[in-house]
Amino acid sequence: MPLTSPLYPHAVYYASQCIANATCSISLDGGVTFGPGVSMFSIADCVGLHGHLKVGPDGTIYVPNKGCGGNLPLPSYTSKKSAYSANTPQLLADLAGARAVVAGEFLFGAIDTAGGVHTWGLNSEGSLGRPTGEINAGPGPVPLLPPASGLALGKGYMLALTRDGALFGWGNNAAGQLGLGHLKSVAMPAPLRLRAEVRAIAAGATHTMAVTTEGKVLTWGSNHHGQLGRPDLAYAALPMTVAFPEAIQSVAAGMHFSLALAESGNVYAWGWNSHGQLGLNDSADRGVPARVPGLERVRSIAAGETHAAALTARALIGWGSNATGQIGTAERMQRRPTPFFSLA
Repeated sequence: MPLTSPLYPHAVYYASQCIANATCSISLDGGVTFGPGVSMFSIADCVGLHGHLKVGPDGTIYVPNKGCGGNLPLPSYTSKKSAYSANTPQLLADLAGARAVVAGEFLFGAIDTAGGVHTWGLNSEGSLGRPTGEINAGPGPVPLLPPASGLALGKGYMLALTRDGALFGWGNNAAGQLGLGHLKSVAMPAPLRLRAEVRAIAAGATHTMAVTTEGKVLTWGSNHHGQLGRPDLAYAALPMTVAFPEAIQSVAAGMHFSLALAESGNVYAWGWNSHGQLGLNDSADRGVPARVPGLERVRSIAAGETHAAALTARALIGWGSNATGQIGTAERMQRRPTPFFSLA
């Protein structure tokens, strides 16, 4: 039977199965015509037949290939898919003069030379911050924003740091990650009411961090793994201060964990730690910031979904999950900071 998705109202996926094989094809005109059928798997590939399809954020459908392992993109007889996916770098003609760019899972943002913010990608719950009737939209300017100096992307939401140290947020807000004092999603930029000027921001999946010009750290959003640094709360819909023994210069946010780099070069970590991504030589979550041992005179920090990295004058240092070699060590999980690239 045809399969339709509310995210892709013009695409219809048709899966058929017989006793020895299963195929799938795509229609981009509402089911009037269909592209070529692709074999999902045969009785020789799998023990028994079972259907499982995966739809990508651009509307591409993926079907299992040999042995039910991996994903096979379903070819289309139209160029609709190519507008949002490419195997080689493509020039974004609508985005000239960009000076900074950020990338999320399905969401992207850029700042131009005048401080204007441009967004593109999956427009869910107002995550693009601008009026558009498209689910998957190309680059476009975000209105109602003063000139920006920084952007932070979370899961379906975004924050902009303006040149005068103010913050604006939009998109998903189910955990209060926009810092607006409520849990309602916002489709257009909304200002945060802060008492301090901000100089740096970071966003995890559902939590957000900021550093003030005085070196203090503010956090808000989800706290289900202690990523806000305040173990007494489930979430915070307004920014709150996290205590540190020294001034902080920058922050980084993983999926559900947080890092802070002090002006001294020390690094602090807290939150989710199932992959050792806090660098504390264990897998226990932390509800308050803990100094990461073995890290001194660090120049910058970065956080991925479940891994982290630090830069010193001598080396790149990584810790956390290494399932795909993202921190360059032999171990699949590295619970303590380990140099993986020498700069000496």
